[in-house]
Amino acid sequence: MKSIKCILIFLGLIFLINPVYAADYKIGYVDLAKILNESPAAKVAQKKLEQEFTPRNKKLEVKAKQIKKQQEKLQKESEIMSSDQIDALQRKIMKGERDLKRDATEAQEDFKLRRRDELGKIENKLKEVILGIAESENYDLILTNADVTYASDKSNVNITAKVLKKFNAK
Repeated sequence: MKSIKCILIFLGLIFLINPVYAADYKIGYVDLAKILNESPAAKVAQKKLEQEFTPRNKKLEVKAKQIKKQQEKLQKESEIMSSDQIDALQRKIMKGERDLKRDATEAQEDFKLRRRDELGKIENKLKEVILGIAESENYDLILTNADVTYASDKSNVNITAKVLKKFNAK
């Protein structure tokens, strides 16, 4: 019991003394999302992805329109079609829907992979810039939005603009 009391007193003293030393640290914050939205490199990567995936998306739209036409045909002409024709058209529609769903899922996964690749390249360059600033300006700690809930744009802690400027210069 006595040892627990000593440990609690020791921890309490550490917490009381610790804020005095915190003033000696130089801390920075970088809003990665802002940089990824505003940097020309990210905009170029987005355009590249759009150009790469636009033809594929148009093919998916064409398939969807064909399926819709078949569904409309089935609905309008089902009264004059034989049951075999109806069954064949229904099977064709179901197969088309399955293929469309599979192709759309595959396209979406491919897009996510390519996007991750492109953003990964940008993030690696961005990390180099952040590390360069951290070393040249003697920062002890730099945080990003994944680690911080809020950082004022007006504070000296937020170095996003500085990082964006250097990143764009590279």
